[in-house]
Amino acid sequence: SEHDEVLVFDKDGTRSVFYNKTDLTMDLELGADGWVYLTERDRILRIKDSDGDGKADVEENILVLESEADYPHNALSGLAWAPNGDLVVGFGENFAKGWTLTANDGKTITGLGRGGVFRCRPDGSELRQIAEGLWNPFGMTVRKDGEIFAAENDPGEHPPCKVLHIVEDGDYGYRRKYGGEAHHPFVAWDGELRGTLPMVHPSGEAPCGLVPLGRGLLVPSWGDHRIDFFPLTPKGASFTAKQVTLLHGSRYFRPVAIALDKSQSNSESMTWYLTDWVDGRYPVHGYGRLWKLEINLKIAKWVGPLELEKKNPASNLAAKLRGGLGKYSQERIFELSRDEDPFIASAALAILSQTAQGWKLDDVKKLPGENRVRAVMALKQSKSSPDTWVPALLEDNNPDVQFETLRWVADDQLDAFLPNVEKILRRSDLDYNVFEGAIAARNTLLGKPEIGLRDPEMLLSKVLDKSSSPSIRSFALRLLPTRSKNASKTDTASVVKFPKGLTLDILAELLAIGDPQLSLEVLRTLAGNPKAGQKILAATAADEKQSPELRAEALAGLSKIAEKHTPLLIQLASNKNRIIREESLRALRASTLNPEQKAQLKKIAEPYPESASLLEALIDPASLAADRPALTDTASWLKRLDAIKTPADPEAGRRIFNHTQLALCANCHRHSGRGNVVGPDLSKIGELGDRTWLLEAILNPNQDIAPQYLPRMITLNDGSVYTGIRLRSYINEQIRDAQGLNHTFNRDDVKSIQDLPMSFMPMGLPMSLTDRELRDLLAFLESSSSGKK
Repeated sequence: SEHDEVLVFDKDGTRSVFYNKTDLTMDLELGADGWVYLTERDRILRIKDSDGDGKADVEENILVLESEADYPHNALSGLAWAPNGDLVVGFGENFAKGWTLTANDGKTITGLGRGGVFRCRPDGSELRQIAEGLWNPFGMTVRKDGEIFAAENDPGEHPPCKVLHIVEDGDYGYRRKYGGEAHHPFVAWDGELRGTLPMVHPSGEAPCGLVPLGRGLLVPSWGDHRIDFFPLTPKGASFTAKQVTLLHGSRYFRPVAIALDKSQSNSESMTWYLTDWVDGRYPVHGYGRLWKLEINLKIAKWVGPLELEKKNPASNLAAKLRGGLGKYSQERIFELSRDEDPFIASAALAILSQTAQGWKLDDVKKLPGENRVRAVMALKQSKSSPDTWVPALLEDNNPDVQFETLRWVADDQLDAFLPNVEKILRRSDLDYNVFEGAIAARNTLLGKPEIGLRDPEMLLSKVLDKSSSPSIRSFALRLLPTRSKNASKTDTASVVKFPKGLTLDILAELLAIGDPQLSLEVLRTLAGNPKAGQKILAATAADEKQSPELRAEALAGLSKIAEKHTPLLIQLASNKNRIIREESLRALRASTLNPEQKAQLKKIAEPYPESASLLEALIDPASLAADRPALTDTASWLKRLDAIKTPADPEAGRRIFNHTQLALCANCHRHSGRGNVVGPDLSKIGELGDRTWLLEAILNPNQDIAPQYLPRMITLNDGSVYTGIRLRSYINEQIRDAQGLNHTFNRDDVKSIQDLPMSFMPMGLPMSLTDRELRDLLAFLESSSSGKK
């Protein structure tokens, strides 16, 4: 056929063509009075058989999208019916191109750069947008109680695909114009930014549909060849879930759409039909199948109760706020907008935004800092004129206010404020997070939002600019070196590369300026490529005129090539300054020492008993595992760490976190702009305020693993094996390994894929650290650093 076909299957298997005039059709829903609703990327239409001949002869557009973008799978997509008869419509990221959505009654909504969810009446009237910040919500469903859920597809460099709970005025954090990189300061993937909402649970790869089943959801996975059940558990005003795999087929089972057959479903059994794409290629290939799925509810105890759960107090409060019910003081609304439950905070923020256009600048300036932050967000959401607000808010003394204002400027493309953003980048007292925001905002206003923080030419100019403050130069230097991203045959590790124009001579000149913060950043830059920077690192470590902190940083940088500098490290291991002495001992720990060297080091124990534990760890590494609690006994470990008499040293913990031979945390985790993006960013982990949970995560990383960080093992036909976090599955498989390198394989070269039920983070990390080192690492993670160090 020249066009897509809408087919009707009779009970005896006979099929007939009901309609064949649409192209690249995304979804189909049956409506009332014989209407059938269809989605193409740029319109939603409904068709009807008015004369009973089995073919649609009436066609009507209810929503029409105008945009220069034309890719078929990232605009209008999933459809679902709400209990009140509204049509709920998913809308994708549209390649960040501007769009206008026009309803049948002439109402229009315009937008740019973010996917969302809309509601309208069956004829297209009363159109309104209810949520934003989505990738591509291919699957939509609404439960009997009106709760909306979406299956979101295409997560870019930060998987997974997701199951989302969609609420009125919800922002799910994504902005397509910023690209798909794993880190961008203005993009949230799981509710990391203020005002954004987290996922319910990761889904399988490439979900295109979902339907309710009791208190859970059935979700087919095109890329993982599965049908999963997600039993939902209330979590505050939203839900969490677990994944139960019902069916797992071969690589030629690619379930897509799923629909309940109400005529064959009752309290004892339920029946669904599924479409199966079969082959992963996008062009029409003719291999598609239909499946029938029957679940015997008497046997399938995993389904749980069929009746929906009652609303809890948090859900009732959020619904009350979203419905505009009840009277609250402004102080109370501000308090709720800061609630730890993001769904309550989002609902309160929506109320603030309804009054924001009437606010006065002087009144906002008098608010406490934590409320001024929410005021910025409310002003942005209310579409208030930025002219009065942005210049003043960028000058606010609260870094969070500055950051949220920069986010407003970038998200809404407020080009007139480029000079104000440039002015921010000349400040000497800048917070690192604000620096990242200013860089991203600047690039956005200059028409290159997708590069995010990666602007080597601009960053290098800041590094070299003698008129810039040392702190700005240090922040620019932190972002400037880049790691390899895509693996090659010769890559064995994620290598930090100095960009063109950043030479060792320049780094030496920066070090000679003598600013402590800039000097630390120079040494950390050199530590990323110690073979290239070893001369400067060794000279700094040996220089008695330098501060102990700088010398310790240089010593940590030498740890990866310690055997080339063993004499220096042994010499400094007896230094009277404990910071220098202990960082030398740490740097030597992975080295092979001869008996003479060991004997020389043992002499340290008598004059410096406080360093005995590090010395013993170096001479006899097996001693670290002796007489220590089981890794599952968090309480005993806490008691042990709390018994250490000397104060915790977060800066030592920072060096341990970034150490290339010991903890190796930065191989997978990002913190304050440094490190990798294999695991979660830990920059704000201390804000959780849960020391027991944090220590438990270090002791036993397999105890509680976020599903999106479970690794998978890919075995190729030639026998080679690769392990990494799954990025995407389609006709190719792509994973990111423990060094942050991406590996891509053609499916024809893959023999097997196995999901591993264990964390990428190795078990036994505490057994490679002394008690004091573990305590210092914990202290570093607990600290809520602004990133200045």
